[in-house]
Amino acid sequence: MDTEGVVRINFHEELEIAEGGLMSEGTQVRRQLQRVLEALERRDAELARQVIVDDDRVDDAHIATESRLMSLLALQAPVATDLRLIRAIMHSNLHLERMGDLCVNMGKFVLADHTYPPDSPMMTRLREMGVRAGEMLDIALSSFASRDLLLAETLPIKDNAIDRLNRGMLDDLKQYVGDEESFELATYLVLVSRYLERFADHAVDIGEQVSYLVTGVLREFEDASHPESTPDDADSREF
Repeated sequence: MDTEGVVRINFHEELEIAEGGLMSEGTQVRRQLQRVLEALERRDAELARQVIVDDDRVDDAHIATESRLMSLLALQAPVATDLRLIRAIMHSNLHLERMGDLCVNMGKFVLADHTYPPDSPMMTRLREMGVRAGEMLDIALSSFASRDLLLAETLPIKDNAIDRLNRGMLDDLKQYVGDEESFELATYLVLVSRYLERFADHAVDIGEQVSYLVTGVLREFEDASHPESTPDDADSREF
């Protein structure tokens, strides 16, 4: 085998490692979401604190994947199909890192020790949003790994359900009007729902990268009205 052939094999091995790193990062973020939802449910400050600490692992995975891809771009001459995969991994890598940050923000809400009522309909909505958001991340990762465009295209439909739950939080908020303390606490719950809504949006974004990877065409899924790779206040606001 000539030198060029060896180089191409090494290139594709590195690309496979990068994709494996992306999947591993996604698994870490899925675990972070599960734990922070449990911390929210149980008002478990120690578990919330662990979520915040473990975000460093998500960040390290993000940096490692990005660095590997940048090295491939700098040292190799990727062909069109390889460039498509590199781009899809890079964008999905960024979305996963932001999803991890949203878990941290929810963890900080738990640490703030707000006395939110566990029997509030708002908490019921948050529980359902959390379950649905986790399912969306599972679908996004599975569709990426299998290059399953049909599976990826189910994400906007599932996102619509989370959007409806998020809008319903505002209706629930009205019952606390007139009670200043309860209204303030309920407002914080609305912000947590916004974190979950944004988490789901990032899952849709990863699905859009699957579409690009499979078809070579950049497009937003129908009903996905968020701008790609653009953070908003819900990504960064903290308690």
